[in-house]
Amino acid sequence: MPPARAALVTGASKGIGAAVAKRLAHDGFDIAVHYNTDAAGAKRTAAAIVKAGRRAVVVKGDLADPDGPKQVAEAVSEAFPRLHAIVHNAGFYDRRAFADLDEAAWRATLAVDLEAPAHLTRRLLPRLADGASLVFVSSIAAARGSTHGSAYTAAKAGLVGLTRTLARELAPRTRVNAVAPGFIDTAILAGDSPTKRKARAAEVPLGRVGSPEDVAGVVSFLCGPDSAYVTGTVLHVNGGLWIG
Repeated sequence: MPPARAALVTGASKGIGAAVAKRLAHDGFDIAVHYNTDAAGAKRTAAAIVKAGRRAVVVKGDLADPDGPKQVAEAVSEAFPRLHAIVHNAGFYDRRAFADLDEAAWRATLAVDLEAPAHLTRRLLPRLADGASLVFVSSIAAARGSTHGSAYTAAKAGLVGLTRTLARELAPRTRVNAVAPGFIDTAILAGDSPTKRKARAAEVPLGRVGSPEDVAGVVSFLCGPDSAYVTGTVLHVNGGLWIG
């Protein structure tokens, strides 16, 4: 078995983050499994990583807290002196209309979805190995907007700008890309009625709502050698729902 590389995946207790962590473990990475509230989910993700023959370290941290990125960076650095990939997946989605969104909710969303990825990346820069890959999980909403979730959409659009800027600043030592999922079967869509879910699938040219594993496969590509000449790119994973 080849020597393991190390990766941090934020928000890895469930959904896309858990799928990414498991896929990267399959690809040969040891994983820092970050979570905030779902300890049981993080333990399940870690168990799957260990079952795949790789090392898992569970890291708790509230990324809405100003000290959260510092605490997570310190814990990850202690576990893994060198990082070969960081996947910024943790996110918060407040579905209220813009007129109903108070300042505290706006700030909390941007803190988790935009500021924490930036601050965490900055703190972990000294730990990045040559050829490391950064992947930010944005959203289709950043490209086409939404009828709700204005703070989430603004933050995810900010990640696109951050991706493109860091791709230039950190080259050639580090590659920086983003993925922009569309309708994915995660907690964000958990409130769908069967009728709503059917309507979503009908809206997608490929005829279905995506799975977390659909996104994980693309993240795996961006963290691996086959994407060695790809940086500053946003890869849309949406079944044709939005074609840029």
